[in-house]
Amino acid sequence: MVLMGPIVRGVTNVGQYFADDYLTFFVLEMIGQVGVAIWATSSNVLLSDVTTTESRGRVLALRTMATRLGFVAGPAVGGVLAATYGLESVFLLNGVSKIVIVVVVLTMVKETRPPELAEPGAVGRQSARLSFEPFRNRTFAVVAVATAAFAMSNAGIVQTLLPVHAVDALAYDEAVVGFLISITSAAGFLFAFPNGMIADRFGRKWSLGPGLLMMGAAAVTLIVGDEYATLLVAAVFLGLGEAMGMGTSQTFAMDLAPPEKRGMYMGLSMMANSVGATAGPLLLAALYYFVTPDISFITITVLLVLAAAMLMLMARETGGRARLGQR
Repeated sequence: MVLMGPIVRGVTNVGQYFADDYLTFFVLEMIGQVGVAIWATSSNVLLSDVTTTESRGRVLALRTMATRLGFVAGPAVGGVLAATYGLESVFLLNGVSKIVIVVVVLTMVKETRPPELAEPGAVGRQSARLSFEPFRNRTFAVVAVATAAFAMSNAGIVQTLLPVHAVDALAYDEAVVGFLISITSAAGFLFAFPNGMIADRFGRKWSLGPGLLMMGAAAVTLIVGDEYATLLVAAVFLGLGEAMGMGTSQTFAMDLAPPEKRGMYMGLSMMANSVGATAGPLLLAALYYFVTPDISFITITVLLVLAAAMLMLMARETGGRARLGQR
């Protein structure tokens, strides 16, 4: 399954390079996003198979750092390529780059199917059926809510409201927006591994909960000031919140998943993430334009505080010292 994701995405990227109408491009993009979803879910399952509870937070932090490097290098390379050979060349490069992923997976990654599923049997067949059974676990359900809230704030603030607010409401130019996004990425990169250490030593809740509050603090900061320094503070808060939420929400879901049902648990966790990432920009943009910007920021802050409170009060700790104390 890990191989299927980049293959699907790579083929659609190459197809987009040759596409000469919007409908074809759109259909290929939809298919390509299926590949992205396959990659995200299956790679999480693989990491869950090869990590332990004691080190999982740090391992996921390293992956977050690698992702951040891609976010920094990708736009730079893509911008040069687009300026030199045209925008469509970026899609060709993206498609060809998936060959590297396929080669690495084929040559360096071993199958990690859990021992319980080594022999075909009833457990394997049962776990392959679509089921929302994991949501009967209160901790998993609460973590899913926290994951959706984090994704809503990430997509709604970082990717939507921050650029719009800086340009439309505060009259800064696009260069300022680009620098703010870079500050956010840099803060997330630098704090990712320390956050992994926090999650492994003190527990997942003490990473994810404060991460949600940090995203809320960024939204409040955008309300109270309009100077450039205030935007920089908000960007740093967003980066720290991203570092604390991105990996830890996945780590929490991995901890809760039984070995024979990791695919199901990680798939539902990714579904919660997708729901939040889809709803966030729609809800917050609607409030921003049709009500007031402040109401938009207040709404996401309230949702984040509620999600953090639910997590801290209702979820069972699965890592760090707190987990040992619950045994």
